[in-house]
Amino acid sequence: MNKIFKTPYFNEIVSLLERMETEHAPALRQAAQAVADCLEKGGILHTFGCGHSGSVALEPFHRSGCFASVNAVLDPGLMFQHGAHAGTDLERLEGYAPLVFKRHDLQKGDVLFVVSNSGRNPAGIDAALYAKERGVTVIAITAASAHAQSQSRHSSGKLLKDAADIVLDNCASKNETCLKLGDLDLAPISTIGGCAALHAVLYQAAEILAKKGVPPPVYKSSNAAGNDEYNTALANKYKKRIKHID
Repeated sequence: MNKIFKTPYFNEIVSLLERMETEHAPALRQAAQAVADCLEKGGILHTFGCGHSGSVALEPFHRSGCFASVNAVLDPGLMFQHGAHAGTDLERLEGYAPLVFKRHDLQKGDVLFVVSNSGRNPAGIDAALYAKERGVTVIAITAASAHAQSQSRHSSGKLLKDAADIVLDNCASKNETCLKLGDLDLAPISTIGGCAALHAVLYQAAEILAKKGVPPPVYKSSNAAGNDEYNTALANKYKKRIKHID
């Protein structure tokens, strides 16, 4: 790729997006088809991530331009509200994630996005295994480069890629950064890669639905007149299965 920005980080973002589109288009299309099939049948999209991966999981939840049928599986302990070190400990604690998921309504035919750059920690692997036992399609958003160099912390020996049905590569490195300054690794890029993959999939799913004459259940901006009523009606359609909507 020819450099087009003076800022090195911007060039890395462009490079990442080009890699994602050229190298991973089939997986993105496969994920989009799974999402479209789920939504056409009235299913729910669940998202889950720990720590900074939770930012990607939260990205499409209750947001204008995104599906109203998204249920973010949130837990304060895994999102650092109870402390960053404590959150890391919980992410590595096998058996904790299923306790969180028991408070959510996962049903056969739903889709779960599990976000984890390393793909080695028990919380994400437990989440994937819990969902698959219930007939949910699991889509992992992770770093293929990390999987190639990581050892699982789960008793099964599995990495997240082994527990998922579809794997989307966020094209980040094992340590999530993309630039060096002397001996320092700087500029995390995994969140941008994860969000780009997620939104690309959701948009393609909306295209699939629209071509079939199925209106995609997308929120509109709450800052435009009349949209609050539209969004409320859309939210009410799914609220029985979305835990944190109220």
